[in-house]
Amino acid sequence: MKSNYNTYHTGVKTCFALGLQEQLLPQIFIQSIPNSTSHYWKNENPDKYLGSDFVSQIEDGLDDTKLFLDKRLVLGRKAFGQLGRLYITIITLIGKENFKKLIKANRNVFVDLLEGLGDDFPIAKKDLLLFLQITKPQYAFWLGDRKFSCSKSLIGQCFKRRPKQISNKEIIVLKNYMNNSKYKRWCIRSIWGKAIREGAVSMAESTWYKYAKKLGYSQARKPEKKTRKKGSFNASRPNETWHMDISQYKTLDNVIFYIYIVVDNFSRKIIAWDISTKKCSKIRTETVRQAIKNEFDVTIDNQSLDLIVDGGSENNNRTISEFIRNCHVNINKKIALKDVTFSNSIVEGPYKIMKTYYFRCKEILSTTIHEELKFFIDDYNNNRPCDKHKIYTPNEVHQNPELANIKIVLDKSNQQRLEENRNYCCKLSA
Repeated sequence: MKSNYNTYHTGVKTCFALGLQEQLLPQIFIQSIPNSTSHYWKNENPDKYLGSDFVSQIEDGLDDTKLFLDKRLVLGRKAFGQLGRLYITIITLIGKENFKKLIKANRNVFVDLLEGLGDDFPIAKKDLLLFLQITKPQYAFWLGDRKFSCSKSLIGQCFKRRPKQISNKEIIVLKNYMNNSKYKRWCIRSIWGKAIREGAVSMAESTWYKYAKKLGYSQARKPEKKTRKKGSFNASRPNETWHMDISQYKTLDNVIFYIYIVVDNFSRKIIAWDISTKKCSKIRTETVRQAIKNEFDVTIDNQSLDLIVDGGSENNNRTISEFIRNCHVNINKKIALKDVTFSNSIVEGPYKIMKTYYFRCKEILSTTIHEELKFFIDDYNNNRPCDKHKIYTPNEVHQNPELANIKIVLDKSNQQRLEENRNYCCKLSA
């Protein structure tokens, strides 16, 4: 005998249990369900089901769900669905972090847009912030910047309301250092190191870069290339590891010169150098001999060092081998990326600085290159703070290795800056 009972889908029961049947189910279908059955679904005790403790979380969003599913909002629901798909597509294509960066970079545009919305705008501001992935504290800070904007400040913020920003006096100091002709061949990091060393400012390196960029002294950094050479390693003391190589340079009058240098790994000091129109093993050997003479005591036994070279014939020949064999210092010559896993990039650093900051901005002739090279090496070793050692020069670290371990401590409170900004008067500066 055929049963007269109907079996209903679990989803239908869930709709009645949550009170969503009017929004989700056709009226004809609802009327076809016996009253006793639907009444049972509505009043059934949810505690007998696993996960009933999560019902309260579900009910918190029921009002919004009911509103969204209201038949009178069918057009709005379709529009929101399309907007949601568009939003998800944008996030997927450009990435969540890039989306946040885009919003942050154009924050004033979005603040003006959100603050310009009328009271009759159908979407609450908190929902728009959530949609744009802007937190409430973040938006409050942006709103404060907009409210207390100041054209006198490089970052566009009121000095009194944001007293921790760099003061005008410090901006003047930065300009003086960046415009100083003595430092025109230095990179921005070295100029910052000099200013910190002399106690002229109490400013982090990143802050110095930020304001130098705003003042037009630098441009935005290019993204690093994905493929990079394997870096070198860091020695633990001076004269533990040396690097040597030869670089070619053509002068303005078309004469090719070969520049020979030996660089200490620990301090980055150029400890020996030479220049010639010839590329030969004899000159290469003489620079190593000079470096040994400058750095090692002939009366002390059991002295040793690692000498890192490239695979070129100028570094690997009979003349070099005989010198190493007869030298009173135990020299372990190793070819980069062959005998050791790292590159010889340490010695390439000074060459890059020389060509980029010292030679590119001048007319280098065959009659002047020797003096220009001599000036570069003296300035590099004794005056220009090294990138690795922040505020100290290669020669300072070479002579006093303990300087390499000193951490730079900036005056974070900087009472003088706070006091000056809090007492800043826009009218007097106009």
